[in-house]
Amino acid sequence: MISVVVKAPPELSRRMNRYPKGKWSDEGKIVHIMEDRYYTRGHMWVKKTPEGYFRIGITDYAQKVLQDSGQADVAIIEIYKKTGEEVEAGELFGTIYGTYYVNFDYMGYETMAFDLTAPVSGEIVEVNTRVIENPVLINTDPYGEGWIITIAPKGDVYELISPIRYKKILTQKEKSPFRIM
Repeated sequence: MISVVVKAPPELSRRMNRYPKGKWSDEGKIVHIMEDRYYTRGHMWVKKTPEGYFRIGITDYAQKVLQDSGQADVAIIEIYKKTGEEVEAGELFGTIYGTYYVNFDYMGYETMAFDLTAPVSGEIVEVNTRVIENPVLINTDPYGEGWIITIAPKGDVYELISPIRYKKILTQKEKSPFRIM
């Protein structure tokens, strides 16, 4: 396992630091990167199973941003595709929502959303119903029980990156895939 200290996404840090649970120190937070899988720039991981399928989930970094943005754990996971359906690399297959929280600047409620995009093309062979029913698994075990779907890949896989490259991406300033709703 690789550990790296990462700062909050710049466009979210002011908003996140307003809440006690969401406080990211000036030094950042420790984020874990497993070395037995590949990653995407969109903060998802891909691990090859013994059957040759790709198990997919979100990274420790992504779950920490979702968790800390609204003072609570992941609240809802929506999956738009079913087992047996095809998905193309880059296609939206679901969304994870954090818990709603009050934004006193706007006197309204907000939540953080993270769109799930397929890192590879193929057929969805399994959806993790346990994580749909108990989304907190993403916070407690993002690289284990918190996996989201399994895909039987079709074609070559080009866009996946190594754990070392993902670590470099985390320490650079890149546009965040998170959005405030």
